[in-house]
Amino acid sequence: MSDVVNLTDICDAIETTLAAATGLARSESYDELSEGMQDTPALQVYPESGSQDAATSTDRSTFRAGLQQEEAVIHADLYARQRSHIGEDMSSLVTMIDAMRAVLKAQKTGDAFGLANKGIKACTWSWQRVTFTYGDPGVHYIGARFTIRLRMF
Repeated sequence: MSDVVNLTDICDAIETTLAAATGLARSESYDELSEGMQDTPALQVYPESGSQDAATSTDRSTFRAGLQQEEAVIHADLYARQRSHIGEDMSSLVTMIDAMRAVLKAQKTGDAFGLANKGIKACTWSWQRVTFTYGDPGVHYIGARFTIRLRMF
């Protein structure tokens, strides 16, 4: 029987794993987020949403065992650098996206982010380019939001 994994473990494991991306200067999990961005490239990992699949929560799933499938959506925001010159900004961003992709591609389904035997059955991810506004007054950063979806049961 798999142990149930909580959001604390998921976010910390994703942050620890992605912190190994080449060129990353700083990484923070959800409980370490700072009000300002001191060093870039930086990464912030936090839970975004979750859901339980109603179709799999009935007594007809998995030999009447009442299997409940859950999905957790985790955001990993990559702040490549403060906006200043579009060509240099994009060069830095693409280099960091490639570094993050390399770490994500190395994850194995049964042991994604080092969470073996925790009930994670599938992991998918995507990324999207973003201009983040961060802090007060708002400072603009070029970056990417990695959306990580974990299917657990």
